[in-house]
Amino acid sequence: MDDPDRSVIDKKHRALEIGRSFLGVGNGHIQRRNVAPETDEVVASVGEDPELLPTGKRLDQARSYCRRTVEADSPVALSNAAKQGWETDPAYEEHNLSCYLGTTIFVSGEVYGTVCFTDYEPREAEFTGAEKAFVELIARLLGREIEASDHSTRLEQHRERLEQKERERTRLETRYEALLELAPNAIFILDAETGDVLRANEKAAELTGYSAEELSEKHVLDLHPAGQQNRYRELFESTEETTSRERFDDGTQLTIERADATEVPVELSASVVEIEGQDLIHAIVRDISDRRKQEQELRIKNQAIEEASIGITIASATDENLPLVYANPEFERLTGYEREVVDGQNCRFLQGEQTDESALGTIREALAAREPVTTELLNYRADGSPFWNELTLAPVTGTDTDAVTHYIGFQQDVTARKRRDRSLAVLDRVLRHNLRNAMSVVDGFARVIAEETEGEIATMAERIGDTAGDITALSEKARELQLAMRDTTEPTPRDLQADVAATVDTLRPAYPDTEFQISQSDSAQVTATPRLRTALRELGENAATHGSPGPVTYEIERTDDGRVAVHITDNGSGLSERERRVIETGRETPLEHGDGLGLWLVNWIVTDVGGDVNTSVDGGTTVTVLLPPASETDGSYYRRKALSGDPD
Repeated sequence: MDDPDRSVIDKKHRALEIGRSFLGVGNGHIQRRNVAPETDEVVASVGEDPELLPTGKRLDQARSYCRRTVEADSPVALSNAAKQGWETDPAYEEHNLSCYLGTTIFVSGEVYGTVCFTDYEPREAEFTGAEKAFVELIARLLGREIEASDHSTRLEQHRERLEQKERERTRLETRYEALLELAPNAIFILDAETGDVLRANEKAAELTGYSAEELSEKHVLDLHPAGQQNRYRELFESTEETTSRERFDDGTQLTIERADATEVPVELSASVVEIEGQDLIHAIVRDISDRRKQEQELRIKNQAIEEASIGITIASATDENLPLVYANPEFERLTGYEREVVDGQNCRFLQGEQTDESALGTIREALAAREPVTTELLNYRADGSPFWNELTLAPVTGTDTDAVTHYIGFQQDVTARKRRDRSLAVLDRVLRHNLRNAMSVVDGFARVIAEETEGEIATMAERIGDTAGDITALSEKARELQLAMRDTTEPTPRDLQADVAATVDTLRPAYPDTEFQISQSDSAQVTATPRLRTALRELGENAATHGSPGPVTYEIERTDDGRVAVHITDNGSGLSERERRVIETGRETPLEHGDGLGLWLVNWIVTDVGGDVNTSVDGGTTVTVLLPPASETDGSYYRRKALSGDPD
């Protein structure tokens, strides 16, 4: 038992072997008490019959000899159980053991179990006092060893628990450090009693402009504006449970004062925690500058929508009926319907008996395709009066998905414009038709008079005919200008050389006395519409009509800023200042007017595609048309020019 190299299990088996041999019995075992309710377990076993009571066998206490053993003050000794009155005992009936000697093992003063020696065969002589004493000695020695082993086991388990706790603490500290540094917000650990900063993460250093080492030497009030430190002291002193706030009770914004003395609006979450007996404040500080900026932008946008001079509505797309969820004040003024009335209603309440069904079909198709649409509708106000509504609907998608969540509508009263356009259309038709017919009559009579008379009368008749022709040409020019102004064709890449060549081909038969030349340094693709040829022809006609005898030249070249220029040059006396102003700026003064509409037409066509027109007069007139290159169809060329501050 004193051999330090033997294990407790080995000592149990050796003791059982020595006892079995000394007592002259077949088997010996140690029985552990109460491993389960009313159940014992064999924890060590030796002997001739390995199957008698093997290690690990569970025993019913009620049918075990040991139930009597633990209740006895001395060893229970049976040399012949049947003859000693045990023939009806449950233990004898269960195991059929005639010979039994066992006693109780105590560990730390408590019953551990029993040590027992048994045999199927009865013993000739009863167990002696020395044999009983021997069994009690084994029980005491086993109890001592088991107690010592249990103590060592408990010490080992305790040590393992301590090591486990230490590993867990280290793991938690490592995890805490990682979370502290990886946290998206600034974190401060404060002494709850003094307010000193004990720890701050890297985000806190970024927020404040101080290093982590500098922060660890500061008091929390050092991080707030000097004039308000008492308010912040009261705020931290009142921290008991987790609180989150971004303003004081009076609405004043919480701020952090950075190392450079600038202030940052923040949201503060703070809670008191106890660590190793010390109260600490765990504070999370969030920079809400972006949020404040977004809120300000949102307020501005909301105010802009509320004060917009056109009607604005928002409809929910999650409901197939598209109910209105917002209408601005201008919509109320435009339609006469109050917001409370239209809330939750589909905008079809504005329709009436004369609302164009085809326009409604266009809207339905756009809604089905989830696409924007603009159309004009005859709508009706709350009082029943009609008005023409230029309606634009645009889908609005969610922030995290392409699904359409709402439709925004823009309503503008275009009744006056509609009436004006109709009036102008009627006037245009009447003037063009009646004027052309009337001028044809005037021209015809003037030609007859000129042919049948002589002298001053014939001259005046010829002048009348020429003037009638000019007026007819002017009406046609007005028609071209009107068509150009209404043209919605999108600019596309075009071959400028081909447009110039086609233009010159139409001019040569019309002006046989004028030589037209084309000069080109390289091929040029520009962004324009088919009406570019109209502008080029107008400039060629003007040069051929007003220039001195000589060639009219179309010269194509690329400019230093990447644009494409076509110069139309003649050797005439030059355009007047007012004509140059019209073609370059598209403006006239009340007292100075251009002689015709041709130059207006040129300006409108060129500037409509993002181009420019300028002129120079030096021994003739040169009109330069500057066009964006074909690669700039999205207008980015001019946006870059504007952003660069280039006056061109």
